[in-house]
Amino acid sequence: MMKRFNFNSATKAMLGAGLLSLLLTACGGSDGKDGEDGKPGPVGLDVGQATTLKASLEGVKIDNGIVSVDIVLTNANGVPVTGLEQYAQVNSLGLGIAKLSPESGKGYKTPQWTSYINTVQAVNPARSLTNYTYTVGGVAKDVKFTPGDAIQANIESSCKTACLTVVDAGVYRYTFKANLSALNPIDGLDLTYDPALVHRITLELQTDGSKDAKLVNSHIDFLPSDNFKEAAATDTRTVVDLEANCIKCHNTNYSDTSSTAKPLALHGGKRIAIANCQVCHNSYSKDPETGASLDMGAMVHAIHKGTYTMVGYGGTIYDFSGTIPKAEYPLFREGKDVSERVTLPVSIGTCESCHSTDGKGPVDADNFKHHRGLACASCHMTGFNPVDNSEWLTPPEGQKDRGFVGNYFHYYATPEIDGIPGADLVNVFQNGGCAACHAAEGEEGSAKYHLAKTVVTKSIRDEYAYKLGNGTFDASGNKLTFTVQWHNDTAPNADTSVKALWLVAAALDKEYQIGYKASTFGTHPGRFSVNLVKEYPAITMAQTGNTLTYTIAGITQPDMIALKKGTLSAKLFVCADQSETKAVDCSDTTITHKTEVIIAANQANFAGISAGDSPFVARNVVASEAKCANCHGKQADFSVAHSRVRPTGSPDSGCSSCHTSEPNTAVALTDGSCVTCHNNSLTAVNSTGHSAGRAKDFSRGFDFKVMVHQIHANTRSGRFGSYTTDVTFPENPANCAVCHDKGQLNLATLGDKPVFIASTGEYSPTVAACASCHAPTAEGNSAVIGHFETNGGVYNGAAGTYTPGSETCATCHGEGKSSGVDKVHPVKY
Repeated sequence: MMKRFNFNSATKAMLGAGLLSLLLTACGGSDGKDGEDGKPGPVGLDVGQATTLKASLEGVKIDNGIVSVDIVLTNANGVPVTGLEQYAQVNSLGLGIAKLSPESGKGYKTPQWTSYINTVQAVNPARSLTNYTYTVGGVAKDVKFTPGDAIQANIESSCKTACLTVVDAGVYRYTFKANLSALNPIDGLDLTYDPALVHRITLELQTDGSKDAKLVNSHIDFLPSDNFKEAAATDTRTVVDLEANCIKCHNTNYSDTSSTAKPLALHGGKRIAIANCQVCHNSYSKDPETGASLDMGAMVHAIHKGTYTMVGYGGTIYDFSGTIPKAEYPLFREGKDVSERVTLPVSIGTCESCHSTDGKGPVDADNFKHHRGLACASCHMTGFNPVDNSEWLTPPEGQKDRGFVGNYFHYYATPEIDGIPGADLVNVFQNGGCAACHAAEGEEGSAKYHLAKTVVTKSIRDEYAYKLGNGTFDASGNKLTFTVQWHNDTAPNADTSVKALWLVAAALDKEYQIGYKASTFGTHPGRFSVNLVKEYPAITMAQTGNTLTYTIAGITQPDMIALKKGTLSAKLFVCADQSETKAVDCSDTTITHKTEVIIAANQANFAGISAGDSPFVARNVVASEAKCANCHGKQADFSVAHSRVRPTGSPDSGCSSCHTSEPNTAVALTDGSCVTCHNNSLTAVNSTGHSAGRAKDFSRGFDFKVMVHQIHANTRSGRFGSYTTDVTFPENPANCAVCHDKGQLNLATLGDKPVFIASTGEYSPTVAACASCHAPTAEGNSAVIGHFETNGGVYNGAAGTYTPGSETCATCHGEGKSSGVDKVHPVKY
């Protein structure tokens, strides 16, 4: 790193003396010898010429309330950046200062940031939101607000370069205008300067309108009473880490300026660091127009739950519930206000999706386990306020008054009305479970309940991990034989904790197929499912230690018989006790906290053993399971989407092969498990597609590659059941690298796949994938459709139009090619 050169008075005097000596020597002659090399002078790069900026803070001083801090500004290579003090293209230069204040109360309370820079914001009458009602699924729902004057924490941003003085090349001293000894008092807010507390100064700097290279967020935590020494991470408060937690789903690709880009940059794209966010989004800050809390935990919880609405600077409505347009709210301005329901890809109660529970997160990661009224209320008290629910301002007779929020949690939070359906908070309180919320430091607190399902699921999945072995199809008796590597020598049908072990077998030719189902509700010609723990006459099982060999005889599915090859997948259901974190007897009705853990197996395959039978050819893996798990979790849960079960239990049931008698709550997303149902291929035997695909138009495609692209790009015209049409994908849907690994997008074999058949016509395979985003409907997309068709593709053509392999898309658009998908899309591996 470049050295700093501080020339104080003594140094300048020495330099002056040296120069005088040199002049005298010149007058008096020379000794004929070369002098020593001089020390290098300051080196710097003008801020207007710098292409990158990096900044750190140091040298904090607080003297009689006057706060100053040195900003060390360099480029990415560590070269000092000069000229900031007079640069006209400084878009933003803001600094904040806050103290980390201890919290009192029962149990351990995490300390909270109190900003020294605050304002009291009055309600903007023109944008104050009032209660409204909207209807969804025929049910009226109320949305309630409590507008009123509100305190808002802030930063100092008006002074900009006028508050800078140059200390050295690339070093600038910023002196706050706010004097900590002369702050305007605000009722209910302790703004006393306490040097014994940890303090934080934040910096926000943006020049030349840059969204990336010349945008800087930085901070320093320090202890004034210890000579302003920088505080250790353990002395501050960092519960969530941007990289470890948020960026699993969101992204920091600030240089992506495409229309579909969604980098996690707020307040005009200037706020990008959590430490900076915490200074303003603290426990007392509120939105005056709605009464919504701006507290970091409360706000983020409500946003991800899809229940948050606020009014920002300039009067812009930010509605993360997506309900305002549904209510035809008169204040909503199309094109100016934002209304989009956030759809979380996991259950809102899955804390580990955003909080580290593996010991790899920030130092204070476990502090999310300690309750804070605001954070808890943001999920449990959605839509409840003291105006419309005034009865909670008064406790039951003879009970302690704990305030509106406290009264709710202790006396009124029934499982029927709570924001987390089924949560029995009052029962916990009445049975002495105070430590469930008011936990001592280091205890589990409410996490004991929030993480119970997660903990028992991981434990049981580890204990009951099993593996499917590849199988064979014997034409003699139409028998399918395969193995299961079990976790011990107690077979599934003898284990009282095993409720079911469902096997699905699917025939395979060039692509997975469902095949047409007879109108008589008969069998699918290419697949069947069976519960292996039930006693069926056609199923036999032989056991050798942990190896179970199953044989299913008398298979009648015509495609299975014709092809004699395909895939095997399985789901295991184990009964468990959440409170004890162990497997239990499924018939035991005395267990209060019983749950079912669903465990998916690896996908295996089977092939014929007769002479002339063709071998099984594995499907190309074209997406990353690890990347899917970043947002959806390992063994993803789609139980709501697959809730229409067909509990017939018969191994020949066509419906149960997809709609098994249990929801599809444990599945890998990239091994073909989903594609075994979500395809629309022509079958090898009867050349008719599955009715679920044929009944829908392209914009509601049933084929997996069509459906997944449409869902993530939000181009789908409709979705099943209670699912919202809008899906908020937190990344740029054009960034293929979010779901695909490098090398998976060569498109080499995609054109050989079967066509996609919609209700109106057929789509060639590459066109089906690309059109899912670029042309979900024909309207307004004639140019792109023309491009498809010019290069051998078929878009909504007559049946039989496409000849497999005739698409030439991969020639130009394969990964690494001149116009590869990795070049024409903002792909960031």
